[in-house]
Amino acid sequence: MKETFFLNLPRKNNETEAIECLQSLVLIGANGSGKTRLGTWIEMDSPQKEKVHRISAQKSLTMPNNVMPKSIQLAENELLHGHKNTDISNRIHYKKGYRWGNFPATFLLDDFDKLMVYLFSEFTDESAKYLNESKRTSNKVMAPITKLDLVKQVWEKVLPHRQLILNGLNVQTCTAGNEESAYSASEMSDGERVVFYLIGQCLAAPEDGVIIIDEPEIHLHKSIQAPLWIEIQKLRPDCLFVYMTHDVDFAVSLPNSQKIWLKSYDGSNWDWELVQEVDGLPENLLVEILGSRKPIVLVEGVKGSFDAKLYQAILDNFLVIPSGSCTEVISTVKALKSSGQLHHLDVYGIIDRDRRVENEIESLKDNSIYTLEVAEVENLFCVPEMIKIVSARLGRNPDEDSDAVASFVINRLQSELEKQVSLHVASEIKFQLNCFNDKATGEDNLKMALSSLTDNIEVDRIYSEKEALFTEAIESNNYLQLLKVYNRKSLAHQVSAVLGLKEGELAKTVLRFANSESIEEIKQALKPYFGDFAEKIT
Repeated sequence: MKETFFLNLPRKNNETEAIECLQSLVLIGANGSGKTRLGTWIEMDSPQKEKVHRISAQKSLTMPNNVMPKSIQLAENELLHGHKNTDISNRIHYKKGYRWGNFPATFLLDDFDKLMVYLFSEFTDESAKYLNESKRTSNKVMAPITKLDLVKQVWEKVLPHRQLILNGLNVQTCTAGNEESAYSASEMSDGERVVFYLIGQCLAAPEDGVIIIDEPEIHLHKSIQAPLWIEIQKLRPDCLFVYMTHDVDFAVSLPNSQKIWLKSYDGSNWDWELVQEVDGLPENLLVEILGSRKPIVLVEGVKGSFDAKLYQAILDNFLVIPSGSCTEVISTVKALKSSGQLHHLDVYGIIDRDRRVENEIESLKDNSIYTLEVAEVENLFCVPEMIKIVSARLGRNPDEDSDAVASFVINRLQSELEKQVSLHVASEIKFQLNCFNDKATGEDNLKMALSSLTDNIEVDRIYSEKEALFTEAIESNNYLQLLKVYNRKSLAHQVSAVLGLKEGELAKTVLRFANSESIEEIKQALKPYFGDFAEKIT
């Protein structure tokens, strides 16, 4: 097995650059970034073109029931170049005309029958050699492992509940261990057929070749994508595998693969660069960001959560990436901002207010991290404008419902006032403790620095101020101020019943409206609660 491989890729002015990598290279790019055209260039025009075998994303998966074997050389020529009598000195001409119909970037490849002929021809050839060798000696001759055997081996490893049956000149399949129910492999599912096809095509590639796979994830369930390609790579340790994809999850699923970000293609030149590691940034996040043509906004939460879905609906002109806790959002945005590779990207963070003091909020804004005008993103489901939209859509009285929700929230806050005040005071104390002078040296100076810091933390004053903040808002029925300071993630869940919804249905209802013609109304209702970030929402 080679330790490293090299692949020449085009730069501007007809220059090329050699990329060194281990066994796999992944080119990630959005639709229209020129992935297929680049694959075609590698196959037809690169210095390594004689050794390239490209598997198209546009291919027929019609599998023949039976095939007739032929000379292995003729079968190989027909599969790799499209014509049985390929002139050894002009393979590219044959390949372009016969294999690709003179349109190598867009032609619908229909070669499953040629693949089957090749595999059975190789099987027949190896079987004949084995038979002749066995006849010539009285010693035991080891049976050959044919390419069909390898296809079966990997196919059944990736699809462990299924079984391939290799007959004379056809293939059948069945549930593992139940050969009585066998049926023609041509009736397999698309996923089962494409697994067979991909294994066979890679086994047919030239020795020490370059195998290009356009959209390697197509027709494959996510759970088997990486395992399949890892197994196929093991079958061909002599080959470099080049994957062309826009699927971020697939791109990062292959271990030890070099990643290339394909930025754009103008019809004659590609703009690309190697994906470099960024300290503190997961590779999957980096690849997802590089592949985006939208500005980036990182938010708290996880994929699929109600708050993440709300962000994605409102910020539809951004790539919204849920990134966990506020700490993770802050650190990730800072890491992205400090990366030279990402200097061209507009990257922002949006976090919950979470009892932050104004100095902290302003400091975060300097790093493009914006704070909501509500304590938690979940509170956006409960703002008056949103309550009125939902109420109107439900055929209720918006003003009455808005007042009822405000009264409900105020009563809930009164029932846990001491706890909420204490949380705010504790947060203020933590912030002040973070101001400890860690530059002090020596035991006495450290004690003095700590003593000076703690002496200036007036817990009584802080508690009185925070308590007054809540009390004033409650007594004046200042509902907006309460949403700004009230941290209770279950608030939207509890408010649902006030609107005649089942408990927990409010968020689902808002998201349903947000994915309909109501989106612009909802977007305008929520923009003011995004603070200074609101001007970026279109």
